[in-house]
Amino acid sequence: MTNKKLFYGWVVVAGCILITMTMVPPIMALSGKYLLYVTTDLNISRSAFTLANTVLQSLGIFLSPVVSKRLAEGNLRRIQTLSVLGYCASYFSYSLATRPLHLYISAFALGIFYLNATLIPVSMVVTNWFSKHRGLAMSLAMAGIGVGGTVFSPLLTFLLENYGWRSAYRIMSLVILALALPAALFLIRKKPEDMGLHPLGADDGPAGGENKAKPDTGLRISFEQARLRPFFWLLLAGMLTNGLINAGALGHFPPAIQESHGAVIQATVISLYSSISIGGKLLLGWINDRFGVVVSTTYACVLFGLSFVFLLLPGQSAVPLYAMALVFGLGNAIGTVTPPLITAQVFGKEQYSRAYGVANSFSQVGLSLGSLAVASVYDAAGSYRPAWFLLLVLTGVTLACWVGSVVLARRMK
Repeated sequence: MTNKKLFYGWVVVAGCILITMTMVPPIMALSGKYLLYVTTDLNISRSAFTLANTVLQSLGIFLSPVVSKRLAEGNLRRIQTLSVLGYCASYFSYSLATRPLHLYISAFALGIFYLNATLIPVSMVVTNWFSKHRGLAMSLAMAGIGVGGTVFSPLLTFLLENYGWRSAYRIMSLVILALALPAALFLIRKKPEDMGLHPLGADDGPAGGENKAKPDTGLRISFEQARLRPFFWLLLAGMLTNGLINAGALGHFPPAIQESHGAVIQATVISLYSSISIGGKLLLGWINDRFGVVVSTTYACVLFGLSFVFLLLPGQSAVPLYAMALVFGLGNAIGTVTPPLITAQVFGKEQYSRAYGVANSFSQVGLSLGSLAVASVYDAAGSYRPAWFLLLVLTGVTLACWVGSVVLARRMK
């Protein structure tokens, strides 16, 4: 009778979807939609506006290990609930800005609450609840990002064009509060043991099959010893470059497309790659569970890199933009799904929280610098083309570092 009941871990995943759907896109995929409106109204440069996102993301460099430890040892539901409230208040406060300093103050507060409410706790609870089907569960949880981008991109475009950027910040903050707060309060639970349950697949034994993912295979060396090994630093280098390419792409695709083809095509392209990314994340999770993290990472990085190739094609046609939306939608799961899966594959469940805190710090370095770097290249060159080429090269570096880390770590198991 018990076996016929729905495993509560899937309810946790549903709560995680609501969190990622509402709280991640405004920071990542949709943040660039405000750029032209805010910079024009406040008469500031693109770099000045982008610096706010840099402030937000840079907090993770220093706070990620602290946040991971606090969530692992403390009351995750209480921390996440309070952070949802703080996130919404901070996001609302953007609407009160009259100069760049105000944006930076709001970003500082928002960054703290964002870390405690979104990707770190989501990846932690999914890892706790699933040994079997972890790739699927993680991809489902992160697919909420694509759902949010698909739903909120046209809504945000409508708000910006009809009510202005200040009202857009305010309305979006209320929408986020209405959806994310119930998820944190009533759906998400830290670990199955708290409910007298076990992780899904915990009693099934080894996954079997050389090519299948084995996320719970732990290292036979301590975390301190791992920090002296090349695989550890390759993992972190991949996290750094992955942050750079994701922040650079998501932060500047909206203004780049709007300038070249207008707001309507921009909204269409963003909605297209956001909706495709829903299936892209699920497909990546299936590939990871079926063939392993090396294959899934290679697949996603190749597609991600192709998006920059299409942007580099000459001409005024919008066709390459739709091709870019397709491959980017399928490949951009490397920014959210792959990092926790790579970390779990390398370190195993027991060392995951500590390892992911450090890994996320390096991701945040890249996320804090990526958008600013692309903005600086644009300001200097007057074109996005040099930036797209740089991000293409860094995508290849990301792939090489992550695959190298996994291969070298196998010797330590």
